[in-house]
Amino acid sequence: MTEDPACAESPAPTALARGYACRDSGDSAGAGRWFRTAIEADPGCAEAHGALGELLAETGRPAEAAASLRRADSLEPGRPRRLAALAAALAAAGDGDGALAVCRQRLALVPDSAPAHLALAEVLLDLDRPAEAEAPLREAVLLDPGDPGAAARLGGLLTDLGDPLAALETVQPTLRRHPGCAGLQFQIGRAWRALGESAKAAAAWRTCLELDPDDTDGAAAALAGLAAPAAGTEAPDPTYVRALFDRYAERFDTELIGRLGYRAPQVLLAALPGLPDGLDILDLGCGTGLAGAAFAPFARRLAGVDLSPRMVEQARRRGIYHELSAADLFTVLERQPAAWDLIVAADVFNYLGDLGPVLAAVARALRPGGRAAATLEAGDDDGFQVAETRRVRHGAGHLRAAAAAAGLTLSHLAAETLRTERGQPVAGLVFVVEKP
Repeated sequence: MTEDPACAESPAPTALARGYACRDSGDSAGAGRWFRTAIEADPGCAEAHGALGELLAETGRPAEAAASLRRADSLEPGRPRRLAALAAALAAAGDGDGALAVCRQRLALVPDSAPAHLALAEVLLDLDRPAEAEAPLREAVLLDPGDPGAAARLGGLLTDLGDPLAALETVQPTLRRHPGCAGLQFQIGRAWRALGESAKAAAAWRTCLELDPDDTDGAAAALAGLAAPAAGTEAPDPTYVRALFDRYAERFDTELIGRLGYRAPQVLLAALPGLPDGLDILDLGCGTGLAGAAFAPFARRLAGVDLSPRMVEQARRRGIYHELSAADLFTVLERQPAAWDLIVAADVFNYLGDLGPVLAAVARALRPGGRAAATLEAGDDDGFQVAETRRVRHGAGHLRAAAAAAGLTLSHLAAETLRTERGQPVAGLVFVVEKP
């Protein structure tokens, strides 16, 4: 039976020792009484305040725990372990900003601590600040590359931030060291799904379920969602498009030109005979700069934009662009109204659905008399459809209606073969619109 503190006169060290013994034996109530006895005996004993704070946190009283731990820190500042407990208590009590400040205080004391970086990242994620959480998560993985939990957390965050290729590059090396980690398999599945590799995603999630039959991560629900049929008019998500082209950036030119006979830039150039020099040209979805290279001789100013940062880096190496942006094309179109003489889009609108919004944005971005030229994969005349390739096919009727609604004159429309795929020609359209 635990001795009642009221029945004994004990100095603080003795009371602390008995409190620890009670806590270790599972007697939380007795431990609390002894820790409070130690505080009564010596109100300036930081260890007693800290021990009580940790006990209160363990027993689900985070606000009281934070108060005790703050008192301990004020008496004996700079103890990283105590600061970790304080940050956790503040977060549990709903004081995210307070937890963030304490995490940063702890990190300043132990900058090489992987758990300290990880704790900071978790608080930032709780505060819905995922972009800020990436750096400390990366540092945690760098400092402790053998921690599968940190690698899985970083992989998931990178996928959420729209960079599933980086997620794979982060998670796969850790998985080789920890093949039995279900969390890593789950995040690999999420990254493959964002990259459009459904079979690989399914395989990873099935492995996750085999490793964790309790399905802590939710792999069964992810598999069910993967099996759901996609809507026939739902264009690819921008995250998928960015990840797809990030993945192929370094071998993009070789694949397109050498293997698929890609000719969209030449098709666009032929649709614009007699181009004058000195034009301000915007290359939408510039990729590695294949279209930019075709139009550079006519440009006074050549700008390019692409969702994929890795594509933009490849384009930069050509040395032909005055401006390059890794951004959504709508952002760039809206940034400078009435700024362009010519806008080109080679195999870019294949990843958009309704052409109405993009042609309206193009109209606003063109100068009066300016033109835009683009290629499309050919679809049914009255609308657009998502093909099995996850690219969108547009009909000529849909294009005409969208151009008219945007106030643009359709001055050229022709059927063209854009490239080959699986040995078969890909039927396309090339069009030119003009702003009156």
